[in-house]
Amino acid sequence: MPSLTRDQILWAAIRIADDEGPDAVTLRRISSVLGVHVTSLYNHVPTRDAITDGMLEVLLAEAKLPTHPVPWEEWVRRFFAAVSDIATTHSGAFHATSHRPVQGARATASFEIAIAAFIQAGFSTLDAFAAVKTVVLLAGSVGQEQSQSARGESLETRLADLPAEAFPLVRSIAGTAQPEDAWAFALETVIAGLRARLEA
Repeated sequence: MPSLTRDQILWAAIRIADDEGPDAVTLRRISSVLGVHVTSLYNHVPTRDAITDGMLEVLLAEAKLPTHPVPWEEWVRRFFAAVSDIATTHSGAFHATSHRPVQGARATASFEIAIAAFIQAGFSTLDAFAAVKTVVLLAGSVGQEQSQSARGESLETRLADLPAEAFPLVRSIAGTAQPEDAWAFALETVIAGLRARLEA
């Protein structure tokens, strides 16, 4: 039998999360799927946190974020697109993006590129980091909604439960406001805000 690899373990965890939900991802469940004893996993992923870190690393690598210099706006758009792709393709495993900070060289490589791009555009190093952090936080929030949508979960407030006289504006958008429009608005707004900061 071929030697067990870390990537095999992590992809098994991703498949379990996608098929059964993130709570199903345990060392024992992974070992069962792979047909190995649970102790054979410990050299590769000794803890539940190590699994989550590795899942995020693999998902970001699959998303093919820029690893060579690009302008900051291109990085932002590609990052949003990558998060969206992860959220819709791996809606169960997407939880890894919000449960642990990025760990390891492979997962961090594109963030180094992003900070450099913002510095090249005129931000200080600390402001460049803040800009990247802002993009990550917003894209993650959008991605969370996208993963819920991909799992068939409702993204809407039950407007019919709200009294019309108290909530005329909220109720007026029923059937017209689409989450996709808000997601696109979020992306364009963060780009416009960062551009304004740079111009200032």
